[in-house]
Amino acid sequence: MAMSLVVHGATLSGLAAGARLAKLGHDVELVTEGASLGGRWAATEGPGGHLVDALPQLVSLPATWRDVFKKSGGHLVTELNRAGLALVEAPAVEHRFPDGSTLELPAERGAQFHAISHRFGTPAAERWRDLIDDLDAVWAARRAFGIDGPGLPLERTGRQQLWLDRTLSGLGDRLDHPQLSVLVTDLGPMLGTHSPSAPALLAATHAIDRTFGRWQLVDEDGRGQRASRLVELLADRVIERGVSVVNHSATPTSIDCRPRTTRSLLRPAPRRTLRPAISHALRDDDGILALRTTVEHTPTGPVTTWLRPVADALMATTHDHRRGTPDPDWGLAPDSGRAWLRRTPIVGDLLAASACSPAGNEPWAELASAALAVYELHERLTGEDCRPTNRHFRGSTLEQRS
Repeated sequence: MAMSLVVHGATLSGLAAGARLAKLGHDVELVTEGASLGGRWAATEGPGGHLVDALPQLVSLPATWRDVFKKSGGHLVTELNRAGLALVEAPAVEHRFPDGSTLELPAERGAQFHAISHRFGTPAAERWRDLIDDLDAVWAARRAFGIDGPGLPLERTGRQQLWLDRTLSGLGDRLDHPQLSVLVTDLGPMLGTHSPSAPALLAATHAIDRTFGRWQLVDEDGRGQRASRLVELLADRVIERGVSVVNHSATPTSIDCRPRTTRSLLRPAPRRTLRPAISHALRDDDGILALRTTVEHTPTGPVTTWLRPVADALMATTHDHRRGTPDPDWGLAPDSGRAWLRRTPIVGDLLAASACSPAGNEPWAELASAALAVYELHERLTGEDCRPTNRHFRGSTLEQRS
């Protein structure tokens, strides 16, 4: 007999958890409290009546999107084909520095070395390559804590593997190069903090990009599309799986996918992530179809702009990290290694998966957190281990009986 479960929150984590649980054979209610499906990532009407969203327009770690679609009943590529879409590699990101210099930084290791060597010399390229090589191990540790597993490091060794005892500014000093150092230190504001103690762990973003690439959504003509179309496909999957979407429910929550903090009488609540000032504007069309990304590194913080074609114009979506505003929906600010360790755990008396989870507040991180919460809940209820590490799992007995 299927078990009735409640997922609380219309966030990306909520959509992912609801779809996964329904595929496992559970009856699921998704409680939205009136919010749009997708929460902060849902599309809204923008300039010229075109739909826009607050998402980073480049897609990182597409495997998390593939996994949530596969584990909820179908392949991502099938849904993309049905919608006339495709995920393709994105062009290099253009970085502009305060001194007027620029760098087009691709994702691939060899291409990065060539681009940096050509622009700033071989010694600088070698230092960059060596740093990102070291960050590969940090990324592996980060996967163990919050992505492949729900826990946080309890021992000093684990914290050291995550580079929580180092800072972004320290990594910038290691590069000993004004432009390349900024590529590291500006990750702090881009991930929601201006703290000088922002942990070096955040620099694993560069290792993620180099390992898995940067991706963009395009239509059948190769025109760049808004990233929230992925969110809409997942929302469609939730409905297809028979999840009941309601504003409120009297049933106790099974997984809380609202961004909540853990409370303590002994220390202040963690600070909220700084949401960038987000704006959208139409620009003249220049005939280029691919999504273009530019990061302006200013003395007070980075400003990222994505350009994509819409009708006979270009839509410019800008994230201005110079003017961040604390926002509960964006999770907890990674102000320091200690702050990172205070992120809301997934496993507890009440399971939780959100932008406050140990994985982080990026879209891929929300999807990964939801998966961990679902694995734990399904095992608590049925005794079945549906984690990908269990090679003997061939589908839930609940699903087979339904």
